[in-house]
Amino acid sequence: MITSSFFVNVIGWIGAALVLIAYGLLSIKWLAGNSYSYQALNVTGAILLVINSYYLGAYPSVGVNAAWVGIAALTLFFEWWKGPADAYKKVANQISKRVHLRKISLQRVKLPVFKQLNQVNRKDKGALNKWGSLNPNIE
Repeated sequence: MITSSFFVNVIGWIGAALVLIAYGLLSIKWLAGNSYSYQALNVTGAILLVINSYYLGAYPSVGVNAAWVGIAALTLFFEWWKGPADAYKKVANQISKRVHLRKISLQRVKLPVFKQLNQVNRKDKGALNKWGSLNPNIE
């Protein structure tokens, strides 16, 4: 028969594993410190450790893990709060970069055409103005 003591110990070990997995993934840079995944692992693991520590009467560990939960939950909230604004900024930056690259590519496409027109009309020096378009004043 499974006792409550066994159940609480299993919860404690799972919590410890989650906190250690989060720290390990952060250390090898698979997760960012402010990512949802890292903070969710921290919150879940620390809550399980709070339950285990409280049941065992280890109140200093309860305090430390409760603070751990608070910090991780606060980070999750702030990341959630600024999420839409950051997503908008990322999309806007990508669009502006694409527009800029498109302008550059269009300029590169137009340059050879302009040079060809200029070479063809080199004999008619007044036929093209300095921008490469036909000069209406010359017949």
